[in-house]
Amino acid sequence: MRHVFSLFVIHCLLFVFVSGCGPQGSGLDTQFVEGVITLDGSPCAGVSITFVPKTEGSGERAGGLSDGTGRYTLSSVSGDPGRGALEGEYIVLVAKIESVELATPKIGPSGDPITSETRSVLHEFYQNERQTPLSATVVRGKNKIDFALESRK
Repeated sequence: MRHVFSLFVIHCLLFVFVSGCGPQGSGLDTQFVEGVITLDGSPCAGVSITFVPKTEGSGERAGGLSDGTGRYTLSSVSGDPGRGALEGEYIVLVAKIESVELATPKIGPSGDPITSETRSVLHEFYQNERQTPLSATVVRGKNKIDFALESRK
């Protein structure tokens, strides 16, 4: 569980960095990328999505977060915010974490009761670069790349 939470934190930090902490308008030839993420056929909000170049050194990561309708747009670290990703082949990572109330509280290390814990909504393989079945190709122009995810079973 801690591993999943750590991955979520990494995805969130990457998203924050990608969406506004890097230099803006640096002239990268990024291509607009948007799409819809669904889970078992329904739009899925709050999904962190990261495009990782398949070939190391061939570009940079781009990321986004899905809204209430499951729609996401990508931003790259050195490109214009909301502008997308560089052309190329990508491995795609997605993560969504939720808080779950515990039926029976646990006692934490400090002796305080723990009434909830976090868990991954999506299967862990969607968050692993070596296991994810998701990939994408970004081409010149506007890209619409949807992802249909399946629940943990």
